[in-house]
Amino acid sequence: MPFTELRHSLGHILLVEDEAILAISQSEFLKAKGYSVQYVSNSTDAYDYITSGEKVDLILMDINLSDGMDGIQLAEKILSYREIPVLFVSGYSDNKILDRVCKIKHYGYVPKISSPEIVECMIKSALQLYHAEQSLAFREKELRITFEAMGDGVIVVTPEGLIREINHNALDMLGYQKAEVLEKELTSFLYLVQADSRNRISYPFLSSDQKLVHTERRNDLIIVSRSGRETNVTETISPILDDEKKLNGIVIIFREAPNSPVLVPPKDSESVYAKVFQLSPIPMAISTVKDGTYLDVNSSMETLFQLEKSKVIGKKTEEFKAWSDPEEILRLNKAYQDNGKMSGEKMTVKHADGSKFDVLVFSQAFEIAGERFILWINLDVTKILDMEGKLAKSVEEKDVLLKELQHRVKNTLAIISGLLNLESFKVENEVAKQSFLNAQSRIMSMSKVYENLYQSEDLESVDLRKYIEDLVFSLHDIFVLNPTKVKFDVKLEAIRLDLKRTLPLGLILNELLTNALKYAYPSEKGGDVRIQLSRSNENIILSVGDDGEGLPDSVNIEKGNHFGYELIRSLTSQLKGVFSSVSKKGEGLNIMISFPVHSDEKKN
Repeated sequence: MPFTELRHSLGHILLVEDEAILAISQSEFLKAKGYSVQYVSNSTDAYDYITSGEKVDLILMDINLSDGMDGIQLAEKILSYREIPVLFVSGYSDNKILDRVCKIKHYGYVPKISSPEIVECMIKSALQLYHAEQSLAFREKELRITFEAMGDGVIVVTPEGLIREINHNALDMLGYQKAEVLEKELTSFLYLVQADSRNRISYPFLSSDQKLVHTERRNDLIIVSRSGRETNVTETISPILDDEKKLNGIVIIFREAPNSPVLVPPKDSESVYAKVFQLSPIPMAISTVKDGTYLDVNSSMETLFQLEKSKVIGKKTEEFKAWSDPEEILRLNKAYQDNGKMSGEKMTVKHADGSKFDVLVFSQAFEIAGERFILWINLDVTKILDMEGKLAKSVEEKDVLLKELQHRVKNTLAIISGLLNLESFKVENEVAKQSFLNAQSRIMSMSKVYENLYQSEDLESVDLRKYIEDLVFSLHDIFVLNPTKVKFDVKLEAIRLDLKRTLPLGLILNELLTNALKYAYPSEKGGDVRIQLSRSNENIILSVGDDGEGLPDSVNIEKGNHFGYELIRSLTSQLKGVFSSVSKKGEGLNIMISFPVHSDEKKN
């Protein structure tokens, strides 16, 4: 997309908003306040703008975008490419959305119902915070490089002995990865002994009232690593005191002495795997392929099936038919014979007390010293299946609540429309009265969307044919005083469209129809207004035409700055569509809008 040059201003803001009306309003307000604003309506254009190298001081990000990713995903992608402060502005405030927002770096979350002044205040705060963070980050980077570049092993612990920070050399001495030790007790990972006596060294100030107030130094020590490697070191311990001279942390530095011997204990892989089998929280058993005799079961298997290991080993699988229904046993045997293994076959198992539970059975054959065995793995999914049932019921209840919500939204919009109608009776100025009428028709077009949702079994999409028919005849009642003057020729295919795109489409149709009803037939002469909706390949085509006066030569729909035409252009862009118009003086006006059938929007 072409990007306009940003002029010097209070800040350069990239506004990512797919609702055209909101975008225009926010952009104009911020420009009036002295900011340079670049507006884009989708994630692709936003990312292209960022990667083009244009200057951006802050991103004002909508969350619910209508293309390939939402605003949170887009922010993550942008932040992985370039550090830019992101301020979220959204109509969503449920916990799921807020939890996702909290997991990424951002500089605020402003509800869409907030006033423009609040948004501006949040922008100023975000920019100030970002500049302060950049300064701190530079200083922290300097210190981090110094910390990691030290030739000594350095460990920083809390006064309670939890590892707060550790550098690469110290990790190498201990034999652990950083993620394994952070925020955990130092004594669980550091095995430090006196070189001569081999007595383990302790830290009294971590387990008693004795306080560390001065730097201490100890020589002739050995660190024994996780693998048994020994490193001769000297140790220096220094307290970190706060402004009130209270202990805030401890720095421990190990300097390696030369000629440290390396000792690695032998490994017995067979005993390691046996230990894993026995300690696994997943129920497992081993049997022979030849006759199904059980050779071993772990403790988790004993617990799940309520059987003692001593009463299982040496017995055959067929001796435990009481576990399950005979028909299920036959089904599982057939599945194993057909595939040579099991990959999550469901089985219902009974306990001795008559209670039942559901498991998924996995099996895999293996061979040792020429003899074949089977490893059985059983996953208890009783609670999962129970949760699925509860979730299904919850979804059904939410559908009922959602339909009620659609109904209330429709009623609220109808009330607003009625109030505007009452206020219009008090206005004598015809221009002002016409503005009330325009607002009333736009609200009505949105109300019809929710009315159709409430009456439909599908709560996510709208029947466009029914919606357009309802809207056409409602507008006819508002604008046509003489029913014989203007007639509608309506030809509509059966097409369903999601709610998010039906709203802008309804507003577009409202503008086109009201313009036709108000301006196409200025004299007593009437005519026909044609509305057609069709699908061609992967596009939906909406056409509105009349046989009236046509547009004056001075009016250009595609470039004019009239609010109605600007609204039509912006809403068409929001639909990722294009529109064209043909007008002939005295022969009428025809406008066609085409947009993709499928939206690229990903649901969260």
